[in-house]
Amino acid sequence: MKALRKVFLDYSLITIGSILTSVAIVSFMIPNNIIAGGVSGLAIILYRVFGFWVGAQMLVYNIFLFSMAFVILGIGFGIKSIYSAILMSLTVDILQKLHFPYLDAASTQDGYLLAAIYGGVVAGVGMGLVLWRGASTGGTDIVAMILAKYFSFSTGSGLFISDSLITIFAIVVFGPIAAMYGIITIFTTGKTIDAIIEGIGNTRTAFVVSVHSTEIKDRIIKEMERGTTMIKATGGFTGEERPVLMVSLRRREIGQLRQIVKAIDKKAFVILVNNSEVFGEGFKNIN
Repeated sequence: MKALRKVFLDYSLITIGSILTSVAIVSFMIPNNIIAGGVSGLAIILYRVFGFWVGAQMLVYNIFLFSMAFVILGIGFGIKSIYSAILMSLTVDILQKLHFPYLDAASTQDGYLLAAIYGGVVAGVGMGLVLWRGASTGGTDIVAMILAKYFSFSTGSGLFISDSLITIFAIVVFGPIAAMYGIITIFTTGKTIDAIIEGIGNTRTAFVVSVHSTEIKDRIIKEMERGTTMIKATGGFTGEERPVLMVSLRRREIGQLRQIVKAIDKKAFVILVNNSEVFGEGFKNIN
């Protein structure tokens, strides 16, 4: 029953997050030619040039990118991520055809800045919910992973490169001013995602102090497939020996860790530390 509730909660929040991201694209980005990188940014450019439906383009691009991930990387983002990518693509086109309300930047003072910030916040909340439940909206995340695998870039650097290429394309089509507002949206989206899932780094290390540390460790290994380290420690106040559980994880996995700890020991003491870099299995290759 608990597993069923978790699945229901995951898909409910992923659905809400995907729809919110679609609203940001339709209400703020498409009407004002704000290109915030990613497949949505590329889709908006080609929509303006050729009139191709934005959502349909996003679906085609994501099908291609997910296929590349399975063939080249041997991994995927899972069923939840595929669901999110498809739902977002369909919702974008449906909202456009229904003439969903949007902010026309030309009709308000400082309208483009408002559109860039509001679009970034709404998209950040939506994407943050999706990432929080262990999924992804696909897109340039996959390109970044491929670049990281073959060209020794970090995933963050790969994402920056792929989004920068789309931004340069936007400069050619819409001019430098529109591209500048796209950069503002990218920045705002990233900060909002960080606020939603409580992390500003790509990876974090968690230290968990609990009387049930063994149970927590077992669930992390089984459900998250993350290695853990048990550190011998002594309580400064009680003088009791109590192991400290240490685990490094990606930003999108923080929510899952919190759920595991909460389910086993609500009185656990948890510290989350931002990492500069993490090398080893499941993270960057030390070579």
